[in-house]
Amino acid sequence: MCTVSWLLHDNGYDVFFNRDEQKGRAIARPPERFREQGTEFLMPVDPDGGGTWIATNQHGLSLCLLNYYQGDIPELPLISRGLLVKMLAPSSSVADVVSTLNNLHMGSYAPFTLLVFAPDLNSHHGHVIAFQWDGHVLTQRPSVEPMISSSVAFQEVMIARREAFKSIMTEPQTVEKAWAFHRSHVPEAGYKSVCMHRDDANTVSFTHLSATPGATEMVYVDGSPCENVPTATETLIRKVPNMRLVASEKR
Repeated sequence: MCTVSWLLHDNGYDVFFNRDEQKGRAIARPPERFREQGTEFLMPVDPDGGGTWIATNQHGLSLCLLNYYQGDIPELPLISRGLLVKMLAPSSSVADVVSTLNNLHMGSYAPFTLLVFAPDLNSHHGHVIAFQWDGHVLTQRPSVEPMISSSVAFQEVMIARREAFKSIMTEPQTVEKAWAFHRSHVPEAGYKSVCMHRDDANTVSFTHLSATPGATEMVYVDGSPCENVPTATETLIRKVPNMRLVASEKR
């Protein structure tokens, strides 16, 4: 029950995430700073498991996780999927993410889709990478935006939200249009709309993540984005990659 979209531009990328949850679930904490393995990263915190659904670090690498309700839940005792995002959050590259995933016992996690935004991703270089765990096998899949998950009437929800995306995110695509898309109630405020409203669940937060060569910023709206304004903004200064000097014999 989530929707993710993104914009790629000359100097980096923006990510937009509506988190949909059951109304009885504990309210998440706004983005906090963490330091692990020598890397600073930002993430809102789910108090139920201590993990998260979105994170960005000082290298400029970002991660988003959506539940994949159409997969099969393994029979083993499960680890919170949010802790997987926190584990991967210090990664300095996509290769680091892949290496960690390859060494995990995936049968300990319920199905998910993981989006990876590389540090050097922009409109001229790279693409958003998606990994999907269906409960049996981990595969790389196309990253078609908006990326959607829903436990209710998935096909109907997907069609409605992609139609809303087409109607709102016209060229030139802008951050303002992306915010409007994530606040939208198309065709009406309900289970199909991007800003989702059901009797038992609704959109509980909106996160806008912006990555440029100099910094990464996370803007957080606590509550439905149709009714609330940003409540927290955190910024990380980008870590400059180590430069190697190469000796030359030329004079």
